[in-house]
Amino acid sequence: MNRKNLIILILFFLIMIGAGIAYRFLYTEPEPEIMDNLEVVFPGAEISALFDDGDFLWVGTADGIYLLGRDTGEIRRKLDSDIQMIYAAMIVQTNDGLIWAGHDAGLSAFDKAGTEMLRFRKPEIPGGRVNTILAADEGLWIGTQEGAAFLEKDDSGWKVSEILTQKNGLTEEVVQVIARVEEEIWFGAYLAQDKGGISIRSEGGWQYLSTEEGIPHRYINAILPLSDQKVLIGSGQLIYGGLSLAEKSGEGWKITENWNQEDGIPGMKVRCLFLDSTGRLWITTEADGILILDSPDRLDERPLKGILAKQENGLADDEVKCIVECDNCFWLGGKYGLTRFGKGE
Repeated sequence: MNRKNLIILILFFLIMIGAGIAYRFLYTEPEPEIMDNLEVVFPGAEISALFDDGDFLWVGTADGIYLLGRDTGEIRRKLDSDIQMIYAAMIVQTNDGLIWAGHDAGLSAFDKAGTEMLRFRKPEIPGGRVNTILAADEGLWIGTQEGAAFLEKDDSGWKVSEILTQKNGLTEEVVQVIARVEEEIWFGAYLAQDKGGISIRSEGGWQYLSTEEGIPHRYINAILPLSDQKVLIGSGQLIYGGLSLAEKSGEGWKITENWNQEDGIPGMKVRCLFLDSTGRLWITTEADGILILDSPDRLDERPLKGILAKQENGLADDEVKCIVECDNCFWLGGKYGLTRFGKGE
């Protein structure tokens, strides 16, 4: 390379460097718009379960269960119990008025005042953390790290009447989510080592949906029935996964559609699915905030268009694990805090 070409090359690099420095001084990143109707409560706390009993908001955390004002978020009391909820859990109510909490040490039932009335542990129920609970008219389904169990009540009280594992129907031992579609019970697996996916039990036997049938990932995080013929499924881990639609035909359930980030999902792992009282669909992700669609019908649009909320807009955290709706607001439980989402325009 001659001297003239060398000088030209040096000048070119100097111009590029100068342009880059000038851009950094002249260009300012736009400030994220903070949503006025978002307020953070319990900053930094891991929120794994939420339940509205009509008087109080029950909040399950790694530090125990708190009762909050369901509209203000003001702490009213902490339940006197050794319960811890980490990673995944749930709080539901059965027809007899008992409020059930799944936690790291098993399953507990409380009266409405917050007094613990019952507790089930291994070997009565499959061992490990209780990840999910489904309250039904005839009893209670739970999913744990080592299987699923059904509890029912008779004249002598609550008892375990059935246990499910890989030996009698499930594809995996870790049951992360349970849902009911008509008379079918859907069991979503997590930390799957083999097939994973969803095990569907009906009167006719078992059907299975996993990656072989079209679900993007074998770890299942959310199951939301839209009707007796359509079910949304959230799957994934870290940066993998997506949203799926299962539809029922004469041959059973089939995955008919999938959505990923290219289609408008904020992040690949879909963490939670929620349908509110006005019909809006809330899609939360592992680390990329939430997308709120006017209706599930909006899933027909590509890319998806709706309200996108993230930590930079005012959420406590980009990972929203659970949602509950009260009269004047929604409560969003995250990895690092609880967010009050006011029902504004």
